[in-house]
Amino acid sequence: MIRFILLGFLNYKPMSGYDLKQILDHSTAHFWHAHHSQIYTNLRQMEEEGLVTSQFIQEEGQPNRRIYHVTEMGKAALKGWLDRPMQEMSPIKEELLVRLFFSGQRESHQIIAELQHQRRLHLQRLKEYENITVRMGDEKKPIELERESRFWHATIQLGLRYEKAYLEWLDETIQMVESL
Repeated sequence: MIRFILLGFLNYKPMSGYDLKQILDHSTAHFWHAHHSQIYTNLRQMEEEGLVTSQFIQEEGQPNRRIYHVTEMGKAALKGWLDRPMQEMSPIKEELLVRLFFSGQRESHQIIAELQHQRRLHLQRLKEYENITVRMGDEKKPIELERESRFWHATIQLGLRYEKAYLEWLDETIQMVESL
């Protein structure tokens, strides 16, 4: 998946690995996280496969930067992936649910404390998404990204709805544990 995220961003403009990490951390990391090592490993592999090229840029007083460019083959790979409809749902891996599933042996106060902590984390994430939504509305986008920005907006809307639903579920679950 990370390779398609990288190709997607490089399709907008050439960037360094550092630039890609920064943009991922402020966008797709909300639903698909990547470590520095994954980014650089994938960029090297993609360059070997001809999906991207790179060149070193020297800037006075700055370390050399390797700037990656998507190739026509890379654009075709991205388009091919986007054109193939997903046939299955993405699996859910939620550690809190596993912990809760086996919590019959735990003390109620321990469970409630954990759920309340998770509630604070999800409330914080909801506020982050709300701030992103405000920034997205305030930013002037180049006309060529106007259509793209509508899809970006759709992803943040799901994030908002997810966090609201998760908070509602946490509140209900806390109440259930309190009643035990």
